[in-house]
Amino acid sequence: MPRPKLIAIDIDGTLVNSKVELEQSVADTIFRARDAGALVTLATGRMVSASAEFIDRLEIDLPVVALNGAFVGWRKNCREPIYHAPIHAESSMAVTRASWDTGCTIVHVNCDSAVGRNLTELTAPALNSWIVNIAPLENIEVISSMESSTILIAGNEAEITELNRRTGDLVKGKALHYFFPSIRYFPMHYLEIRAAGTSKGAGLMKLAKHLGIDSSEVLAIGDYINDIEMAQMAGSFGAPANARPEITEIADYVSPFSNDEGAVSDIIEKMFFEAS
Repeated sequence: MPRPKLIAIDIDGTLVNSKVELEQSVADTIFRARDAGALVTLATGRMVSASAEFIDRLEIDLPVVALNGAFVGWRKNCREPIYHAPIHAESSMAVTRASWDTGCTIVHVNCDSAVGRNLTELTAPALNSWIVNIAPLENIEVISSMESSTILIAGNEAEITELNRRTGDLVKGKALHYFFPSIRYFPMHYLEIRAAGTSKGAGLMKLAKHLGIDSSEVLAIGDYINDIEMAQMAGSFGAPANARPEITEIADYVSPFSNDEGAVSDIIEKMFFEAS
């Protein structure tokens, strides 16, 4: 297989270690790949500005696949995005009304801006790794004129389980709906809602098309279930040793190293530098 022209790397659990630090050895490998002709970007569930530390450290000038593929672009007010898939307005308002008085934390993200309600001492730091600079959301009518890329709702398991049931019925067939526990802040749970058809994989393909690169020429690297579509759509896919079983089962290469051991460097060596 020829060398990939575009490399897209997930951040949390893949690019960075368990302390959310980017090892210099990993950065050096990425710089070498770029010097050898690769285009490199990030593909993440974070908003772009929440990825700024790593964008700057790696000197990435390409659009970032952000918000699990609902937005492909740059930081706020930087340049026009190449892709944005907002949630249908009716679905967005229905979810907001259903969750407004529950006491749960509600955050709406529009491209690279965010508004939120009921941020607490627990939910604010938990969401801060994904969403930054959250402005207060005090009037529900603000949502009616907002093109929400993603809605994130956080709370305890019972609250989010009930909201998952109620909002699932409200947006069925109109939006994607994900319910999952926090890894770092358990027992807190999240509900994430995005437009139907959005995924990291779909967003990555929009970027590849924008760059004139065929899907077969894309290398994606990731560890979690939100990376499944990247594995399915990219020409090649690598995973660190710490990846979920759903990921390792479909990866073209699984590194013997975890994200704490520089797996991204190993994957780029094997799948980019050693590609013929």
